[in-house]
Amino acid sequence: MVNGLHGEQMLLGLAIGIVLLIFMVLKTKIQAFLALIITTVVIGVIGGMPLNTITLENGTKFGILQSITSGFGNTLSSIGIIIGFGVMLGAIFEETGAAKRMALCFLKVFGKNKEEEALAFTGFLVSIPIFCDSGFIILSPIAKAISKVTKKSLISLGVALAAGLVITHTMVPPTPGPLGVCGIFGVDVGQFILLALVLSIPMTIVAILYARKYIAKKLNWIVNENDELVEAQAGSVELGKEINLVSEN
Repeated sequence: MVNGLHGEQMLLGLAIGIVLLIFMVLKTKIQAFLALIITTVVIGVIGGMPLNTITLENGTKFGILQSITSGFGNTLSSIGIIIGFGVMLGAIFEETGAAKRMALCFLKVFGKNKEEEALAFTGFLVSIPIFCDSGFIILSPIAKAISKVTKKSLISLGVALAAGLVITHTMVPPTPGPLGVCGIFGVDVGQFILLALVLSIPMTIVAILYARKYIAKKLNWIVNENDELVEAQAGSVELGKEINLVSEN
């Protein structure tokens, strides 16, 4: 028991809060920030925390509202500037078309039959300054164009791209989630980036192999000449064709 709160009760509140947050984000149109605030209040109430701020015997202020404001302020003070610069860098990437140009560059570097690697590592880098969902929207037309030209499975190309985007977005600063972890636990951001890269690079390689060896065979859907997604017929796959993509500004 800490500050009059039972651990089991707090864990129950946390479990209910996670379910509630997922429901509000996926099934309703509630804005994500508001959903987080609502979830925080629900967790605190179920966990037994007082809604209003009270002062404990040792002089510590304690309460749901106080915890929200102090926690938000402490986190923002440690990572706010980095997030701000990250948002600006992400906007520059989107507006200038740098993400697409990076993808085209990787396609040339990796060469024929390595489109999964090119898309995955493009997403791996792009997702650091850009949110992964925005990066997927920006880069998915390139995956579609590759599928149309090479007759490779669009599903496998999309999985490789999504894996690269999601892995770095959830593990490598300056994306907000990892930065929040650094701020809360007082971890050095530079060391965190190095360790996260050590973990995320092998994960990306495994995702590429999964997309190529399994997804491409099980879900071999390609883009035809009419830009329609159709199931590839046996013998119709034309691997190794030259890719000639023109980036759109």
